[in-house]
Amino acid sequence: MIQSIRWDGNPITQPGVYSKLPLQAYHHGDICDGPSVSSTTLRQLWDNSPAHAWAHCPVNPARIEMPESEAFVLGRAAHHLLTGEIGFADVFVVRPETLEGEKWNGNRKECKRWLAAKKREGLTVVTAAQVEVIKGMAISLGAFPLVQAGALNGLIERSFFWKDKETGLWIKVRPDVTPNASGDFTDLKTTNSVLYRDLQSSLATFNYHQQAALVLEGAMALGLEANSFTLIWVEKSAPYCVRAQQLKDEDIARGMKQNRTALRTFADCLSSGVWPGPGDDREDAEYVDLPDWKRKQIDDRLKYELREAA
Repeated sequence: MIQSIRWDGNPITQPGVYSKLPLQAYHHGDICDGPSVSSTTLRQLWDNSPAHAWAHCPVNPARIEMPESEAFVLGRAAHHLLTGEIGFADVFVVRPETLEGEKWNGNRKECKRWLAAKKREGLTVVTAAQVEVIKGMAISLGAFPLVQAGALNGLIERSFFWKDKETGLWIKVRPDVTPNASGDFTDLKTTNSVLYRDLQSSLATFNYHQQAALVLEGAMALGLEANSFTLIWVEKSAPYCVRAQQLKDEDIARGMKQNRTALRTFADCLSSGVWPGPGDDREDAEYVDLPDWKRKQIDDRLKYELREAA
């Protein structure tokens, strides 16, 4: 049985699996007694640059807060409900269809006041239409064989914290579900399409293999079983198709190497206070090449004197 530490409201000082830690507190830059790094920051650093990662990093006191898109809000609400996390009403509120006897209109003063009040209360607003979408996803997930077999069963609302031995940084991950004993982790993802090519594109775009690698590394660091990582995808529109895909060990190993490189870079930048952008460390101008496909297109037109691209 996994032993969880109930969060006491103070900064984390000991590695462990923590319970009763609200998501908002988890994302705070001062959640630990030293700088902490999450998968999101490491993936931003790898995909963009230290400057991009630092601009949005919770540890940065001057970080840029990005407004939540409708898609992000839907995904967060869906995760909360579909994984069985308690306290939905403590985090979300459903926007009324009518307010003070009139149909909802975001330009009305009454509606603006209502939204401002909910924001002050720390609540995220979801629409009735979004709730219906989540219901559709829930029905499909409930009928999916792997989910019926218990793929999404386990401990929810658990946060992993451990210290990286090489850099001294705190690392944190928050799995959707922590398996009680099997070591087979699953993560729920909402998506526009579960066609193989589209999921492969999402995997590459969002570097979910890095996220998987960090979750498994955290489990091992805390003495838990860590055997596999499976993504359970569900579409955000009818027919709400579901698909499960287990990541290959070799890709998780790649993710671990990427995370290690990103961690070292983050630690170096934090120490020096310098967060370079993609080209900030170059003293001179660099060459830029036309992509091969464009070169071929141009050369073919020149060769055959074509008036338009083939």
